[in-house]
Amino acid sequence: MQDPQEIVNHLLPTDALSILKTLAANDKELAARIAEVTADHLSEVDPDEIATDLYDQLDALKVKEVWDRVGQTRHGYVEPDEAVSQMIKEMLKPFLEELDRYQQVGMNTEANRMCMGLLLGLYRFEHESSSEFKNWATDAPIAFAEEIVDAWKAGSLGRADTAALKAFIKDKLGGWGVRQL
Repeated sequence: MQDPQEIVNHLLPTDALSILKTLAANDKELAARIAEVTADHLSEVDPDEIATDLYDQLDALKVKEVWDRVGQTRHGYVEPDEAVSQMIKEMLKPFLEELDRYQQVGMNTEANRMCMGLLLGLYRFEHESSSEFKNWATDAPIAFAEEIVDAWKAGSLGRADTAALKAFIKDKLGGWGVRQL
């Protein structure tokens, strides 16, 4: 028989998930251990890392791609600001999915940190980036900051969560952006 670790190393992600679910369904102790390891793994949310990742991705966007997306389409005309918005939405999608995942499993602290990191990334992009793309995205950072807060607010928030985000916005972002907390 092959080395069990070697078999595990070659599993496809979908197969691994299916096997993990089967093991957890058949063994309550193992399910508890899986939940514990998962919580430990997911709890490593660093707002500065998230901000840097988002900033770097936004800063790398090219105006050429905006021009590639604008113009007449089968469904009408795409304006440059629509193309910019679409590009940023596509970039934010995996981050927002992760935020939602934290909320779905009741990890509010991690969801808070994720939200803070995303806001910080947008703030840095608006205030520090010198990319040509930024010139086409003049109102986008603040608009997307509000969308991020709306997504965050869709979770099960407590007063402490709201207070923490308000304090973060005031202290780290100088009150920038989000007004609907």
